[in-house]
Amino acid sequence: MRAVRRVNNELYLDPKAPEPDAAPGQALIKPTRVLIGEADVGVAQGRIDHSGVLGHQFVGVVDACDDSALVGKRVVGNIHISDPSSELARRGLGNHDPDRLVLGLRGRDGCLADAFVLETRNLCQVPEAIDDEHACLAFMLARAMHAGQVAHIEGRPFVSVLGEGLTGLLCAQVMTRLNASVRLLSSQSDRLELCAKWGIKHRHINEVGRRHDQDVIIETTGTAEGLDDALRMVRPMGTIVLTGAPVPLNVPKLPIDHGLIADKEIRIVGSRCGSISEGVRAMSSGEIDLSGLITKRYKLDDAISALRSAQDESNIGVLVSFD
Repeated sequence: MRAVRRVNNELYLDPKAPEPDAAPGQALIKPTRVLIGEADVGVAQGRIDHSGVLGHQFVGVVDACDDSALVGKRVVGNIHISDPSSELARRGLGNHDPDRLVLGLRGRDGCLADAFVLETRNLCQVPEAIDDEHACLAFMLARAMHAGQVAHIEGRPFVSVLGEGLTGLLCAQVMTRLNASVRLLSSQSDRLELCAKWGIKHRHINEVGRRHDQDVIIETTGTAEGLDDALRMVRPMGTIVLTGAPVPLNVPKLPIDHGLIADKEIRIVGSRCGSISEGVRAMSSGEIDLSGLITKRYKLDDAISALRSAQDESNIGVLVSFD
């Protein structure tokens, strides 16, 4: 089978990779769409230390498993693979188990291949009404929903979302759905145009003052500039939510203004991955507009080009198709 690999610092499409076998409790899945994310780019660039097949955001069809009811079903999945008997898993924190495997990112071959395996307990069926192109966004939508949950948004607080990519755009929609007064701040005009279509407030980041008047800041850029903007926009005793990749990227540490945080008593919380089943349910509700979020499409044979394209900030979502 074909598989996109990174081994010994070399990124390549292997046309003769061995097809994996599903062990008991696992499903063999044939992907139909794979979304290239920031973490996949991190692996390709060597900023995430993963050796093997890339890819973690997928929709696919179960080809074989020991649960016959799943065979032939379309699924998405939780990418974090923890031992159910581990202490953190028993406390409902398996996604934070330090010994967990992560699909395509840590210790487990990913989905950017003609076939891959994932534990059946990690799978979530996709309703027929959701097409493949939208279904592969379930992981990102779950992340956006989780950011809203950790921010504890109630009533109509003033919320600013800082971001250029999928996470920021989805967070803006999710926060608005939570009845908050939301605006997206971005330097990309096409992102602002999407918000205009959705009826969400939006401003160019350079046109916004830093007056410590926002109740909640959702910072999705992961940059020092983004964090600095957030610290100067959030009100005293306000909240900043820092979104992150499924596994940490090897990047320079962001500087923190401890004095400002202490003086303003700012609450800073992290947000990583949400519940994939909640992402599917939100998608099924029809309240989140996913149109216009996929801006480049490639075939698996051109997956290396797709990974390069995903590094271009002018693109929002880059998709690999297996048709």
